[in-house]
Amino acid sequence: MKNNLKKSELLISPELGVYSNLYKDIYFDKNHGIKETQHNFLKANNLASRFKKSNKFIISELGFGTGLSFLLTLKLWKKTKKPNAKLIFISFESAPLTKIELKQVYKYVKGLKTLSSQLIKKLPSIYQSTHRLFFDTENVELILIYDDFNSLKNFNFKADAWFLDGFAPQKNTSAWNAKLFEQIYLTTNFQGTFSTFTAAGHVRRGLSNSGFSVSKVVGFGNKKESLIGIKKTLSSEINKASSFNNHIGPVAIIGSGISGASLAYSLRKRNIECFVVDKSSKYASGASGNKLALQMPKLTLDNSPYGLLSLEAFTYSRNLAKNLNSIPPSDGLIVLPSRERDQVKYLKLLQNNWPLDLITNKVDNAKFLENINYVYMKSSGILDNKKFIKNLIKDVKFVTNFDVKKVINTKDQLKLLIDDKGNSLKAKTVIWANGYEMKNLSNNVPINSISGQVTYLKENKAYNNFKLNFSYGHHFSQAFGGYHQIGSSFNRNEDKNYKEIDQINNLNSIPEFLKKIIKDFNSETKYRVSIRASTKDRMPFFCSLETIINKNTKNEYLLGGMGSWGFVYAPLYAEFLIKSLLNEPLVINSNMERLLGVNRLL
Repeated sequence: MKNNLKKSELLISPELGVYSNLYKDIYFDKNHGIKETQHNFLKANNLASRFKKSNKFIISELGFGTGLSFLLTLKLWKKTKKPNAKLIFISFESAPLTKIELKQVYKYVKGLKTLSSQLIKKLPSIYQSTHRLFFDTENVELILIYDDFNSLKNFNFKADAWFLDGFAPQKNTSAWNAKLFEQIYLTTNFQGTFSTFTAAGHVRRGLSNSGFSVSKVVGFGNKKESLIGIKKTLSSEINKASSFNNHIGPVAIIGSGISGASLAYSLRKRNIECFVVDKSSKYASGASGNKLALQMPKLTLDNSPYGLLSLEAFTYSRNLAKNLNSIPPSDGLIVLPSRERDQVKYLKLLQNNWPLDLITNKVDNAKFLENINYVYMKSSGILDNKKFIKNLIKDVKFVTNFDVKKVINTKDQLKLLIDDKGNSLKAKTVIWANGYEMKNLSNNVPINSISGQVTYLKENKAYNNFKLNFSYGHHFSQAFGGYHQIGSSFNRNEDKNYKEIDQINNLNSIPEFLKKIIKDFNSETKYRVSIRASTKDRMPFFCSLETIINKNTKNEYLLGGMGSWGFVYAPLYAEFLIKSLLNEPLVINSNMERLLGVNRLL
């Protein structure tokens, strides 16, 4: 995996306005940027009228740039959208502006202070991946694909409108070529439109040859003409992609760990009725109930789907945890590669242009790490499990002490959940997210039970000055709630009993240089044992229950197999499952899609 993004080389001056030294072109008209963008993209695609009629609308864009077209679209959406309608805005960018640069830009642009501040606050770190930002109050999802425009071929979605930006054709040829025009056409819905500021002949001919019906319209300002187009050919796959179904609720989520809580969050932000059911008297009583969890990506040297998906899931879950104030004050994560091949891997990754907050090999003011082979991942680290889950299921009904034993289909097309005492609940959709106990549904559920014991070592005063966390096969956390968390053991069984040998092994796993700092190594300890649900490739899955059980289990689904990585993968996998139920586009690199479903495990 390499970070192949370019530097934006932003220049702002009275003479040039907001200008890219990289492409030697302006981002927008220096005097009338807002009116220019509204004319070229919002009005040219007739968005005000179309928003009023749409339950779901998808816009895709080449060149996010300053985000001006997105912000003006968001402003128009707020004014004209239908109640509960959804806007998905997909934008490709290979030279993203930094937050500091965008703050400079919006000092220059009048009238968008509030919206631009919201955007800048949500923007991710600049590295090559797919980043998902949500504006919940308006039901808007901004999907930033930080990659070159040719990566469009790896994504499967259908846009209702395209903004073809990407600087002038003679300045940025990567945005204006026949292969890209063909991909744009393929990823456009029937009756979908495009608009662009240019009227260059080869652009008009290329878009026309790809299948669009292309017209010239009056350009903005001194620009005599610009182009618009529409897709008039119906293909067999469009109807399904364009359908919208918000009638899946109420949804019963069985299990209140990180998977169930993530599902509740994805449903709640769409205003879909749901409730969480658990056999325990409190949430996160299973494997999600440890004090802390590590959030970090599993980076790979090649463009392996495992590495790409891990990075995207980490980015999503870590940003979500930050937004929900669930990350304790911390200095990040130290990874100690023990095997020679891992040392070689990280050495090469350090040369692949990743931002320093994602991966580097230097930590300030940590002399005890001198002469130690390590990698520093500042943006990775711990989160407060209980707080994260509590915030994910905020305002969602939680039914405790309800051990679901069977689900019955009713005559009114609902599901009747019955517990071990004969009590019942009704729902339209059921999602099983109850960890290793999901195996009770069928022997075909591809889950392995893994018992794990974590050790809690009483807070060590000698280590109080450090807020670093360590990963080395096991993990050692900074002090939190009076204890350091160490773990975890790995036993292929469902034994929840305390094991002295696991406690000893956890303590012995602590690196020698940390033991020298801690010194009081035999101080008070506690423990916690739980059962994790893993799969043969250690990646999660979601699917319909009918895929596994050959009987009528319509509107029942599974989300599981998180293993010890639930706090990295569950939020994104839950989002993908809910998207699939609502026929929203996943907007995921096609190379990763097979790692979502269950077929690879059967």
